[in-house]
Amino acid sequence: MESKKRYLEVADGSLLFYEIYGQGFPLFLLHGNNNDGTYFHYQIQSFMKEFQVFVLDSRGQGHSTNTARKISFQQMADDLNAIMEHENITRANILGFSDGANIAMVFAHTHPEKVNRMVLNAGNTKVTGLKNYWVILTYLQYFAYWFLAFFFERAREKRPIIGLMTHDIGLSQKDLTEIIAPTLVIVGKQDDIKLKHTLMIVNHLPQAKFVLVPKQGHTLARKDANNFNQEVLSFLGGEEIEKN
Repeated sequence: MESKKRYLEVADGSLLFYEIYGQGFPLFLLHGNNNDGTYFHYQIQSFMKEFQVFVLDSRGQGHSTNTARKISFQQMADDLNAIMEHENITRANILGFSDGANIAMVFAHTHPEKVNRMVLNAGNTKVTGLKNYWVILTYLQYFAYWFLAFFFERAREKRPIIGLMTHDIGLSQKDLTEIIAPTLVIVGKQDDIKLKHTLMIVNHLPQAKFVLVPKQGHTLARKDANNFNQEVLSFLGGEEIEKN
């Protein structure tokens, strides 16, 4: 698969790397924490048959850089907006996994006119939306990076990224009700996000469709790619949905 590789420098001097595949209506893919766009290896070839696919490396991850001492989901949503404006894209579909889903929700609330349809895979609006053992592991990981940052430059670079997982995304339940884009919420039954938290998100989004995939966990898009891709493509190409 050949792609167009691009860098965009944003206001704070950070460089955002992204790749573009195919032609058609734009679809942005947003990866999870401490990862990069290669997470969507099993999606790109399928999605580019229908869409122009933009695969982003979020700031401080993959090939993108970060100059900020602290990173917020709003800042990363602003990064997405900067890329859309640079590419002269006024409206797009957005698919986010984990932290990418959180960025997508913040972006859809901030820029509702720019989101056609949205796919959320394993997003959470609050840290407590994670299963309890993952909350503990998240804080342990962050404090490990905090300590190592005194000695290693790489840990200093990664600390703001890991720190994202220790903060809520900044959207209330009322904010969710103001997200107007038709949304597919798809998770594995064994996901690291509490099912009741996922259902809270589903129940507060005005136009949400929910798909629960049995026997799958957090990395659903990799472990059950064919099923995941079919659900996403069916939703993105489907008619307007009605809330049950």
